[in-house]
Amino acid sequence: MYPSRSKISLDVKFPWLIILVGILFTLSLQKYTQGGVFFSGDGGLKALLSQQLAAGNWHFDLRLSAPGWVVELWKQGLYPFTPPYVYERFDNYFITFPFPFPALTSIFYSVLGYWGLYVVPLLALWLIWLRFFQIGQQLKWRADVVAIALSILIFASPLTLYGAMYWEHTLAVSLAFWGITILLGPKGATTSNIQVFLSGSLIGLSIWFRSEFICLAAIVVGLTLWQWVSPKMLSWLPILQGKGRLFISGLLLSMLVFFGLNQTIYGHFLGIHALQVVEESSIRQQLSQAMANYQQLLNALIKYFPFTLWVLTIAVLTRFSKPRYFRYQIITIWLILLLFTLVVPLIIPPGAGGKQWGARFYLILVPLLTLIGGTYLNQVLTCLRGWRYYLTISSLTIVFLAGAYLNVYNGTVANYGDRATASVSLSRNYGPIAPAITAITEHSSPYIAMSHQFVAQQLWVATPEKTFFLTESTSDVRQLADGLYEQGYSQFLYICYPHRPCPTPEEPAENLVILSKKMSLQLKFSSLGTFGKYPVYDVMISKL
Repeated sequence: MYPSRSKISLDVKFPWLIILVGILFTLSLQKYTQGGVFFSGDGGLKALLSQQLAAGNWHFDLRLSAPGWVVELWKQGLYPFTPPYVYERFDNYFITFPFPFPALTSIFYSVLGYWGLYVVPLLALWLIWLRFFQIGQQLKWRADVVAIALSILIFASPLTLYGAMYWEHTLAVSLAFWGITILLGPKGATTSNIQVFLSGSLIGLSIWFRSEFICLAAIVVGLTLWQWVSPKMLSWLPILQGKGRLFISGLLLSMLVFFGLNQTIYGHFLGIHALQVVEESSIRQQLSQAMANYQQLLNALIKYFPFTLWVLTIAVLTRFSKPRYFRYQIITIWLILLLFTLVVPLIIPPGAGGKQWGARFYLILVPLLTLIGGTYLNQVLTCLRGWRYYLTISSLTIVFLAGAYLNVYNGTVANYGDRATASVSLSRNYGPIAPAITAITEHSSPYIAMSHQFVAQQLWVATPEKTFFLTESTSDVRQLADGLYEQGYSQFLYICYPHRPCPTPEEPAENLVILSKKMSLQLKFSSLGTFGKYPVYDVMISKL
């Protein structure tokens, strides 16, 4: 008995319906970015550079617009940003993050304004889903398997929430995922020379945006070279297909162009990030912190993507090689996953990346594990009968519901925070920041002192008419007040960062006296209240 035409139509449309719902879901998440709120202060620095580039100032060092006397105060030690986020090099200030992401998003910022910053993260995320759907079609998965796998990828994984963050993760993952899946085509598929070269180029391009993807490039190149050296030992690897030179050429060309641009712009082929990881951290330090990174990343991966455990269980039960038409490709992906999981924690900073959602350095594992899981699921549902079939479906349902609850509910609307993995929900991040932006925007004072650079990283993009100064000590505050008074200003705002000491507003009056050459000045702090998470003070400068 053949399925009806309406049944076939429904099977084809259902995965597209899931993708459409996913798109609408990610668009709804943009409410947690409105008003200039960034999930991470890193995004604020990148956005400042993107704004600068969008305005036509095509320099890759950070050139904050300010009058000469402000620049002089910055040079005297009050510059708003310091290492490891901004480095002074060749008398210029460079953010530690690679330039391509701010440069790319500046194109959309120049057209759409603030919302243009999120075009690239969203489009990259949607392209991952579309590629995943395309692979399911190529592998001739059942329509229900395609729908289930897409549902897991979109609603039960941490990857989707990164579409609502001004971060380059979804773009790097999209490039790498497309590159790997072009390379590892299904059995019988022919891969053209252009496709092989493109595959290497895409993996190389992912390094432009996320430095940890250099590990992925090294792994794939290493496997390719190993197959050249020992073709019999690794004859099962589908990486080469007789075109390894083209693949490596595309990858190396992409990497070398990036390294050349870094050398030209920053004076170091690895970019400013090299100062943080390579020059300021010894091999011994990196190895000593690697174990803590392993623990946090693996904990976050399993907790926020519980489908990982389901895939591992099915893989063990089937000895990692059950799928017939994609067997060697699956084994290769498992090998890449294992090596990537082992290598990445060795090169990342302590704390496995600070505030995030899930394991952001392992995000490429999410679509790859879902691809493996979908392949196993298609085989299992086709072959199993009776209680084994229902056990598989029941366990998968539990895993999906757990992942969806963690990511869709806890990750968005819940006031959720997880210290063990440094994971914070979009709602919990947005709530303490938005009121501060509103309050500062409405206040007439153009100059703001702050106790920590994280304040400016988060708030400056949304308040471009303000000027920030980093005043970590009371003497810094006195220095700023003296400079402001010389320019005719008798008032400024002072903002405390709540997660670091901020003693200056509580100093006794005698410690807030400025003894300049011409006169003596007194500072008076008056609390305006706490807006979101930021205590804000009005500071008056008066003659004694």
